[in-house]
Amino acid sequence: MPIKPENKHRHPENWKQIRAAILERAGNCCEACRVPNRARITRGAGENVGTFMDMDGYVFDADNGAQLGRVRHADYEGTGKWIDVVLTIAHLDHIPENCDPTNLRAWCQRCHLRHDAQHHAENARQTRRNRLMNRDLFEPA
Repeated sequence: MPIKPENKHRHPENWKQIRAAILERAGNCCEACRVPNRARITRGAGENVGTFMDMDGYVFDADNGAQLGRVRHADYEGTGKWIDVVLTIAHLDHIPENCDPTNLRAWCQRCHLRHDAQHHAENARQTRRNRLMNRDLFEPA
């Protein structure tokens, strides 16, 4: 996930080197589902939900990267969209200043978003709450 402009100052100056070291540690693959960085894949749908398929027709478990077999593209029920995987570096504690290698993971977009889902939901709740509180300030008593 790209670093939001308002958070760039929260990352150290050597962030690119830290990122490169984490990707190297991960073998340039997602540390959760093992999908390679820059791979072109499609995600499963219907009976294939929870899987992904690469361009060569190999199907993998989307949770642990285990190879499940090989099928023809026409026989795989997918989303119909091919995506290019871009590995991102996740902060397990959601604190960008904490760049200890034990706090960082190289994850694909799906795995990173799944990890961040609860954190994003809480941020959204707080934003909505703050908007309601601000609106109350300007309403007549």
